Amino acid sequence: MRRLGDLHDATSRCLFALAGGALVAAVSLYVFEVIMRYGLGAPTTWSGEAVQYALAAMIFCALPDITRRNAHVAIDIIPQALPGGPAIWLGRFNAMLGTVACGVTGWIVAGEALRQFERGLMTNAANPIPRWWITTVIAAGFASAALHFLRQIAGRRQ
Repeated sequence: MRRLGDLHDATSRCLFALAGGALVAAVSLYVFEVIMRYGLGAPTTWSGEAVQYALAAMIFCALPDITRRNAHVAIDIIPQALPGGPAIWLGRFNAMLGTVACGVTGWIVAGEALRQFERGLMTNAANPIPRWWITTVIAAGFASAALHFLRQIAGRRQ
């Protein structure tokens, strides 16, 4: 089990690096579009769409590692006010809610990605791409975050 956990952590770190790459791509494409549109008077038809796709990749590739590190934004007034035992149980309860929410969402989105793949659905854009590409990234991010929450409940998080 330890090796599977280590593999899951490594995968999450790699996805986080991809999220960083998506951020660099989004910023670069945005600057490129501004230069093309306002500097050269030749706007592109594809850069805005690519930035939108990069945004989805940024969010959902970063989600697993953020969850692994327990680095979500939190208002923790109540957990800090509780003594040790109840605070631990509240943390586990919250992790269980996260597991269920992310797991169910990942399952639903994965089903939608499969449906999009089977039907060959494309994005509604000037330069369409298969929808399932984006939806699969979203599903994977949620599923991996759910697994990290589950591991936190078991007390095996890093």
